[in-house]
Amino acid sequence: MSDSRRVARVVLDSRLPQLSRLFDYLIPPELDVQQGVRVRVPLRSAKRLAEGYVIECSSETEHSGKLAAITELVSPVPVLPPRLWNLASAVASRSAGNAADVLRLAIPKRYVKAEKAWWRDGSALDSPQSDQWEAPVLEPTAPVASEVIGSGIRSSLSLPYGMTTSPTGTVVPRSRESVAHIAVQALAEGQSVIVVCPDWRDVEQCWAVLRDLVPDDRISLLAGDQPPAERYAHYLRTLEPTPVIVLGSRHAVYAPAHNLGLIIVLDDADSAHREPLAPYPHSRDVALLRNSMENVAVCFASVTPSLAVRRWIDMGYIAEHSAAGSTRPRVIPTSLTLGQEALSSPARLPSSVYQAVKVALNDGPVLIQVFRSGFSPGLSCAQCKSKASCAHCGGPLRKSSASSNPTCLWCGVVAARWACPECSSLTLQPRGQGIGRTVADLGKSFPSVAIIRSDGENRVVSVPDAPALVVATRGSEPVTPGGYAMVLLLDGAAMLQRDSLGALEESVHSWEHAVSYTADDGLCYVTDLDGPPAMALAAGTWTQLFRHELSQRVALKLPPALRIASLTGPSQDVDAICDAMRSLSPQIDSLGPVPVTDGAVLSVVRFPYALGESVVKELASWRQKMASGPRRTAVERVKIVVDDPLALDTLAGE
Repeated sequence: MSDSRRVARVVLDSRLPQLSRLFDYLIPPELDVQQGVRVRVPLRSAKRLAEGYVIECSSETEHSGKLAAITELVSPVPVLPPRLWNLASAVASRSAGNAADVLRLAIPKRYVKAEKAWWRDGSALDSPQSDQWEAPVLEPTAPVASEVIGSGIRSSLSLPYGMTTSPTGTVVPRSRESVAHIAVQALAEGQSVIVVCPDWRDVEQCWAVLRDLVPDDRISLLAGDQPPAERYAHYLRTLEPTPVIVLGSRHAVYAPAHNLGLIIVLDDADSAHREPLAPYPHSRDVALLRNSMENVAVCFASVTPSLAVRRWIDMGYIAEHSAAGSTRPRVIPTSLTLGQEALSSPARLPSSVYQAVKVALNDGPVLIQVFRSGFSPGLSCAQCKSKASCAHCGGPLRKSSASSNPTCLWCGVVAARWACPECSSLTLQPRGQGIGRTVADLGKSFPSVAIIRSDGENRVVSVPDAPALVVATRGSEPVTPGGYAMVLLLDGAAMLQRDSLGALEESVHSWEHAVSYTADDGLCYVTDLDGPPAMALAAGTWTQLFRHELSQRVALKLPPALRIASLTGPSQDVDAICDAMRSLSPQIDSLGPVPVTDGAVLSVVRFPYALGESVVKELASWRQKMASGPRRTAVERVKIVVDDPLALDTLAGE
C-alpha cells in the first residue's frame, strides 16, 4: 500500500436503499484507520456527516473524481471483522435488503465507557489469551457433543422432557441443561459456541446451568433485555482471540466469536426467532448461512423438530439425533377417552379432568396452558349476540379484566358508552375465553386453591412445589422443582382452527413445551382436541402429521415447499413489481393484491428455490428504484419482505 494515497472503502450506517453500497474515502495521514473500525465521513449532497465502518483499505480506487477524506476516527476498535461483513452481505443478498441494516442488528451501539474499560484491561486482539480453564466432568446422561460438532455438520437434536436442579439450586428444564452441556463440551475442545434462544426465559435458564460449569469470562451474554452498555461490553469479548460461549436472543447468531465451531438454535419454531426489523431474517436462515460460509456446525435443538427441520431431515440435508435423559409423560386427549361427556365444571373442564386436577393438587402445582391473553378474545351484545365493534374504526372490542371498560384492539379507543347498533342494548358479554376469564372461572371451581397467573403482563419465572393452579399463556410457563404434578392444555381446537399457515406448527411447539414441564410421574390432559392431532399428541410423535402437512404445502404451492416475498405499498407500484417478477419465469406467480391499511395493498410473489437468487436480485433492484426520488432522503414506497409467512395470514384475514 502506498503511503502517498491510502483509500478506505466504507459502508454507511444508513437505512436508505440508495446508500446501500461501498463508498471510497481518502484516509488522512494523521488517522490510524484499519479494517473494521468506526469512522465518520462527509455526505456532500446533504452537507452532513454520517457514521460507517471501514470494510477495506487500499491504495487504489475506481472512482474517477476527487475523493473526500474521512473526517474522524470514531473508535480504534475493529468491531466489524471480515467474517461478519461477509455474513451481513450474504444475509442482505438473500433477503433483498441492506447490509447496513444487518450490521445494525449484529453490532450493538457503541458505549465509550465500556469500550475504554475493555481496552484498558488489555484485551488484545492480536494474540490469544492464556487458556487456564479445566473442563468440568459432566453426568453420564449429558448429550454427546460429537454427534453435533464437526466441520459443516447440520443436525436436529430432540431434547429431553422434565425438570432438574442445578448445583446452586436453580430449577431448569432438562432441555436447557442438555443444550448447556453440549456448549460446555465444545468449549472444552477449544471451540466457541453460539446458543440462540427465543426469549429471556430461555436465556436465563441456559445461563443458570452454564454459570455453574464455566467461568464468567468464558460466557458472553447478548440478550435483548440487557443494559446497552453491558451488551456492548459482552460483544467486545466475542472479538477476543479466546473461545467463548455466546448466549443470547436472535441477534447473538451474528456474533464474530473466535474459532466458532457450533451454532445451536433453540426452539427454531418459536416466532421470536424472526427479526421484526429490516431485512427481517430468521435465526434459522442466518445459522445455515454461517454453516455454508464458515463451515461451522449447526444444531436445531427442541423437544420436537419444527416443520422446516422435519422437511430437511426427510431430504437428508440434516441428521436427526435424540438426547437421552428422560421419557415423555403420558398425554391423554379427553375426546379419545371420554366421548361426549355431559357433565363439566364451570371452568370448562370435563368432570373427570376436574377430579384429576383435585387429586394432582395433593402432589404439587398444576399447570394450565391457555391459548389467548386478556379477559376474552372478544365481546358481543348480551341481547342479540352481535359482535361488538368499535364505533370509531370498526375494530374488535376487548376487556383486559371483568371490571375494565371495553377497548378497541385496533385504535385503542375506550368504548365506555357502547350501545349495540342492532338492538340498542347497553350490555356486553364475553365471547370466548382468555386467560383472565379462565382465571375467574377457576377461582369459582377451586375457591380454596391459590391461583397464579403468568402471561405477558404478569411475569412469573418460577413457582414453589406447593398446591396451586398456575394458569399461563403459551411460552409463559414458570418452572417448578421436579416438574408439575399435572399439565392441562386448553383450547386445542381454537389453536388449530386459526386462519394461519403456522397454526399446526405453533400449536405443536406450544403443547410440547408445556408437556416438557411435567414431573416424571406426572400426567397431561388436553381438552377440545380430536382427530389426527389428538392421536399424534397422545402418541408423542408428529412425524406423520408433519409429513402430511408438507405434502399439502407442496400441492398448494405454499412455504416451505417454495419461497415467497410480500410486497406492500401503492397498488400501481406493487402491480409493476409483480409483473416484473412474473416475467422472469413461468414458474413465478403472485397472490393478491388485497387492501391493507392506509390505502396500500399486499401481494405475495411465489418462486421456487432454484430461482431464488435471480428473484431476490430483481427485488433488490426494485427496492432501490422505488426509494429513489428528487430527494436523497426519499423513503421506500414499497415494503419488500422475503420469506414472510405472516403475509399469507394477512391474505387470509388473520
